[in-house]
Amino acid sequence: MKITKERLTEKGWSEEEIDKTMAILHRAKHNIHPHTYLLNKSIYWIALVLIILGNFIFSIMLIPLILTLSTWPLYLIILLIALSFGVIMSVIIKDIEDLEAKHHLIILLVVPIIAIINFFIVVNVVNNDLLTKVLNHYHNPLIVGLVYLSGFMLSYSYLIFEEKWK
Repeated sequence: MKITKERLTEKGWSEEEIDKTMAILHRAKHNIHPHTYLLNKSIYWIALVLIILGNFIFSIMLIPLILTLSTWPLYLIILLIALSFGVIMSVIIKDIEDLEAKHHLIILLVVPIIAIINFFIVVNVVNNDLLTKVLNHYHNPLIVGLVYLSGFMLSYSYLIFEEKWK
């Protein structure tokens, strides 16, 4: 959570206290060691890569469920797991300081596209499997991807709106 003049004013701080605090924060931000600055900037990208890898691993782990479950139970399980994964990733992203609107926009654009591509590929591979044809469980890859995406993004969107409401 960023410290702003508005938030400090709402908490009853005096103008002098706010100015002193903001000056200290400004000096501290410019006196950061270069390695620490680089680490702070790279944490966001590491988290983004982990989210993408997590989505990929999650889509691979769902193969047994895709093979055996019919449509609605599969969608429900995917939605619940996606909500859980989205909450975990939202907590991680929320704890990263100095995120700007462009960082949230990148997550909102990159993660959905990659998640849909992952699920599209995995579900197409599963649909072409002999066992799927024997069990007669065909799933639309786009719908599976969109169900996952909506659960994941619902959690993340809640994080963004929660920050705006506070």
